[in-house]
Amino acid sequence: NRKAVRLAHQATLLTSGTEEILEEEVPSSNTSNDETENMAGVDPPPRRTLGDYGQATGGHNPNMGFQPVNPVSFDIKNTVLSALKENQFSGSESECPNIYLARFYEACGYTDPAGVSDSNKKLRLFPLSLTGRAKDWIDTLPPNTIASWDELELKFRERYFPIHKFLERRNDITNFEQGDSESFHAQMQHFTQGLRAQTRMLLDASAGGSLKNKDESEARELVEAMAQNEYRVQNDRGAKKKAGMLELDTQTAILAQSQLLNNQMAAMLKHFTTTPAPPMQAKAVQDVKCN
Repeated sequence: NRKAVRLAHQATLLTSGTEEILEEEVPSSNTSNDETENMAGVDPPPRRTLGDYGQATGGHNPNMGFQPVNPVSFDIKNTVLSALKENQFSGSESECPNIYLARFYEACGYTDPAGVSDSNKKLRLFPLSLTGRAKDWIDTLPPNTIASWDELELKFRERYFPIHKFLERRNDITNFEQGDSESFHAQMQHFTQGLRAQTRMLLDASAGGSLKNKDESEARELVEAMAQNEYRVQNDRGAKKKAGMLELDTQTAILAQSQLLNNQMAAMLKHFTTTPAPPMQAKAVQDVKCN
């Protein structure tokens, strides 16, 4: 049948044509990945050795320092900058973080930028008042993790005024004692308990018997008055003395008199030990005869 033969021949041609088309469209399994990426228009990544991973790569942003969640920007006056620089905190053991924060608050009060909250203002100014290790510390805080000044202040206190330092300061106040060479006026800077016995007696005598009989305001007025009087007396002693005049306080006069007596006693003892005794004169002995 010629018709059947012709249809079979056409079917064979269609089948072979389809296979050729599929071979052209679908890449063989032996094609490499690089060739596939090149065909897709994507450049392969550069080859990196193990040593390359130890080198810094370009294109990365450097450390931008402390970055709060909502950073603000405003012009800072020269007076504010000067106040911050004069009170920079470095984190050394000799520095008091509480005194530093008090002065930092004072410097922040010199400026009031419009549209900026007090919290954001302090977050902006705080890094400028740090130096040394304290500056390195704040730069290590992860960016976008501090949202308010209270959070940053808490982290600062935890870092530079932890609980053990707080307990040490409280113990120093509780067990305070006046030093031997410390004046009452100087001791008033941190007056609690522990005055010398002589100072306590003087304080109780000035209070009319006992300081415990005074209320808080009366005791404070009395102590401040005594401190001021002692301070004035010390200044009067240190004032320039007039020519030809010698001023002595009570203690100096007592010491001088004691030294004078000691010198007189030493002179008398020396006189008695070095002066020879006078020779004794023999008396004539008369014989008494009885008649």
